[in-house]
Amino acid sequence: MTRRTLLALVLGAFVVGAAAAAERDWQTGTWREYKVERPRVLFSAETRDPNSNLPRTRAAREIRLYVIETRTHRLELRQDATVDTPRIDVLIGEPVQLAIDKKTVYVKDADGREHKLSLRKQAEIGK
Repeated sequence: MTRRTLLALVLGAFVVGAAAAAERDWQTGTWREYKVERPRVLFSAETRDPNSNLPRTRAAREIRLYVIETRTHRLELRQDATVDTPRIDVLIGEPVQLAIDKKTVYVKDADGREHKLSLRKQAEIGK
Protein backbone atom coordinates (compact mmCIF):
# COMPACT_ATOMS: atom_id res chain seq x y z
CA MET A 1 0.00 0.00 0.00
CA THR A 2 1.41 3.34 -0.96
CA ARG A 3 1.70 6.28 1.35
CA ARG A 4 -0.87 8.23 -0.67
CA THR A 5 -3.43 5.40 -0.43
CA LEU A 6 -2.90 5.11 3.31
CA LEU A 7 -3.35 8.87 3.73
CA ALA A 8 -6.58 8.76 1.69
CA LEU A 9 -7.96 5.94 3.86
CA VAL A 10 -7.14 7.77 7.09
CA LEU A 11 -8.71 11.02 5.86
CA GLY A 12 -11.79 9.12 4.68
CA ALA A 13 -12.21 7.57 8.12
CA PHE A 14 -12.05 11.02 9.75
CA VAL A 15 -14.65 12.43 7.36
CA VAL A 16 -17.03 9.54 8.01
CA GLY A 17 -16.53 9.89 11.79
CA ALA A 18 -17.16 13.64 11.68
CA ALA A 19 -20.32 13.18 9.61
CA ALA A 20 -21.65 10.57 12.03
CA ALA A 21 -20.98 12.86 15.00
CA ALA A 22 -22.79 15.78 13.34
CA GLU A 23 -25.98 13.73 12.88
CA ARG A 24 -27.48 13.42 16.33
CA ASP A 25 -30.82 11.88 17.25
CA TRP A 26 -32.60 15.10 18.32
CA GLN A 27 -35.71 14.93 20.46
CA THR A 28 -37.89 17.45 22.24
CA GLY A 29 -38.19 17.94 25.97
CA THR A 30 -39.36 20.56 28.44
CA TRP A 31 -37.24 22.58 30.88
CA ARG A 32 -38.32 21.79 34.46
CA GLU A 33 -35.58 23.17 36.75
CA TYR A 34 -32.41 25.24 36.63
CA LYS A 35 -30.01 25.99 39.47
CA VAL A 36 -26.50 27.41 39.80
CA GLU A 37 -24.25 26.38 42.68
CA ARG A 38 -21.20 28.46 43.50
CA PRO A 39 -18.60 27.49 46.07
CA ARG A 40 -18.58 29.75 49.13
CA VAL A 41 -14.83 29.53 49.60
CA LEU A 42 -12.18 28.97 46.96
CA PHE A 43 -9.10 27.07 48.13
CA SER A 44 -6.13 27.48 45.85
CA ALA A 45 -2.57 28.71 45.82
CA GLU A 46 -2.34 32.18 44.42
CA THR A 47 0.16 32.43 41.60
CA ARG A 48 1.97 35.57 40.60
CA ASP A 49 2.25 37.09 37.16
CA PRO A 50 5.99 36.95 36.34
CA ASN A 51 5.85 40.26 34.44
CA SER A 52 4.19 42.43 37.06
CA ASN A 53 4.43 40.34 40.27
CA LEU A 54 0.69 40.89 40.80
CA PRO A 55 -1.55 37.98 41.80
CA ARG A 56 -3.28 36.23 38.94
CA THR A 57 -7.02 35.96 39.23
CA ARG A 58 -8.67 32.68 38.41
CA ALA A 59 -12.15 32.50 36.97
CA ALA A 60 -14.61 31.39 39.63
CA ARG A 61 -16.10 27.93 39.11
CA GLU A 62 -19.78 27.15 39.24
CA ILE A 63 -21.97 24.10 38.79
CA ARG A 64 -25.06 24.49 36.64
CA LEU A 65 -27.80 21.94 37.23
CA TYR A 66 -30.66 21.38 34.77
CA VAL A 67 -33.72 19.14 34.72
CA ILE A 68 -35.42 18.28 31.43
CA GLU A 69 -38.45 16.03 30.96
CA THR A 70 -39.11 14.17 27.73
CA ARG A 71 -42.19 12.07 27.00
CA THR A 72 -40.61 9.05 28.66
CA HIS A 73 -37.76 10.23 30.92
CA ARG A 74 -36.69 12.84 33.45
CA LEU A 75 -33.06 13.87 32.91
CA GLU A 76 -30.86 15.54 35.51
CA LEU A 77 -27.94 17.30 33.84
CA ARG A 78 -24.81 19.04 35.09
CA GLN A 79 -22.36 21.52 33.60
CA ASP A 80 -19.09 22.33 35.37
CA ALA A 81 -18.23 25.80 34.15
CA THR A 82 -16.56 29.07 34.90
CA VAL A 83 -18.57 32.25 35.24
CA ASP A 84 -17.50 33.31 31.74
CA THR A 85 -18.74 30.09 30.06
CA PRO A 86 -21.73 30.92 27.82
CA ARG A 87 -25.03 30.28 29.55
CA ILE A 88 -28.07 28.51 28.21
CA ASP A 89 -31.22 30.63 28.31
CA VAL A 90 -33.62 28.48 30.30
CA LEU A 91 -37.31 29.29 30.50
CA ILE A 92 -39.10 26.83 32.80
CA GLY A 93 -41.95 25.11 30.98
CA GLU A 94 -40.60 25.94 27.51
CA PRO A 95 -39.56 23.28 24.95
CA VAL A 96 -35.92 22.37 24.34
CA GLN A 97 -34.14 20.23 21.73
CA LEU A 98 -31.73 17.62 23.06
CA ALA A 99 -29.72 14.64 21.93
CA ILE A 100 -28.44 11.90 24.26
CA ASP A 101 -25.14 10.16 23.58
CA LYS A 102 -24.32 7.74 26.44
CA LYS A 103 -23.46 10.01 29.42
CA THR A 104 -23.43 13.23 27.37
CA VAL A 105 -26.45 15.33 26.48
CA TYR A 106 -26.33 18.01 23.81
CA VAL A 107 -28.83 20.86 24.18
CA LYS A 108 -29.64 23.46 21.50
CA ASP A 109 -30.22 27.02 22.64
CA ALA A 110 -32.53 29.57 20.95
CA ASP A 111 -29.76 30.48 18.46
CA GLY A 112 -29.20 26.83 17.47
CA ARG A 113 -25.83 26.50 19.23
CA GLU A 114 -25.12 23.20 20.92
CA HIS A 115 -24.11 22.98 24.58
CA LYS A 116 -22.53 19.84 26.04
CA LEU A 117 -23.86 18.68 29.44
CA SER A 118 -23.19 15.63 31.61
CA LEU A 119 -26.04 13.22 32.27
CA ARG A 120 -26.17 12.72 36.06
CA LYS A 121 -29.44 10.82 36.41
CA GLN A 122 -32.05 9.41 34.06
CA ALA A 123 -35.37 8.13 35.39
CA GLU A 124 -38.46 6.88 33.63
CA ILE A 125 -41.54 9.01 34.17
CA GLY A 126 -44.29 7.26 36.09
CA LYS A 127 -42.02 4.87 38.01
